[in-house]
Amino acid sequence: MAAEREGGTQAMKRVEATFPLPYYEIDAAWNIIAYSQEAEGLFGLPDNLTKIVDEGTYDKARMWVNFHRRKTVIEMNVIKENSDVILADVYITWTDEEKAELLLIPKDSQVDKVAASLKTLQSELLKTKTELIEEKERAEQVIEQNNKLSAPFISLNKETALVPLFGDLSYDKIMSVEHNLLEAVRESEAEELLFDFTAVGNIEREGFNYLASVLKALSHMGVELFVIGLKPGHVPNIFKWSLPEGVRFRQSLEQVISSKRSRREAEKDKQKET
Repeated sequence: MAAEREGGTQAMKRVEATFPLPYYEIDAAWNIIAYSQEAEGLFGLPDNLTKIVDEGTYDKARMWVNFHRRKTVIEMNVIKENSDVILADVYITWTDEEKAELLLIPKDSQVDKVAASLKTLQSELLKTKTELIEEKERAEQVIEQNNKLSAPFISLNKETALVPLFGDLSYDKIMSVEHNLLEAVRESEAEELLFDFTAVGNIEREGFNYLASVLKALSHMGVELFVIGLKPGHVPNIFKWSLPEGVRFRQSLEQVISSKRSRREAEKDKQKET
């Protein structure tokens, strides 16, 4: 069950899905209706968005976070629960006049991850011999690097990029590639992203759920998503566990390219007729 807490004009609830990034659902008065576990961990439990918006960017936020701008992204200074102010990209989608979904991507998230890793390393150094720790680090780096190489971001052209997935689809693997994938999408400005399952082995449920969360984050960023190369053995679990609404399925990369080419030719023919 989702956790609920009274705030604003209605009960706040924590969404059941595991989002890889801070997420809020707000009403027109900025009262927080729903939030993700990551949002609670970073900002606590404010009942209104104004409580995490820094004073320096408040006017800018008021200008952009409103229904007249149905789908947009802005850069804002936001206040963490420990009172630190950080810079974040905020992706805003209004579902109707009364509700909006916000996805926050802190620009110092990588720093936080590095700091957490260093704390873990220091704790292990106190308990274990130096040579064993070094060996363990080398092994972990190999695994981490292998995971990161298991989902490379390949730009096919300015509009379209391919993410071929390799090996078993596990929680650790998706967690390893999530940050770099989101950064690559932001930097490339790709409008279409193709996730290729041709080389995927087993699909673990936790890994699939984490991938679904990443796909939902990409959808909020305005990216059109395709899944290609599914094997017969993948299909039952893919449809049983379900991906976010809006994800399209195609048999292969060639089918996507052929479909796009057909649409362009149809548009050219229509222009000639007019």
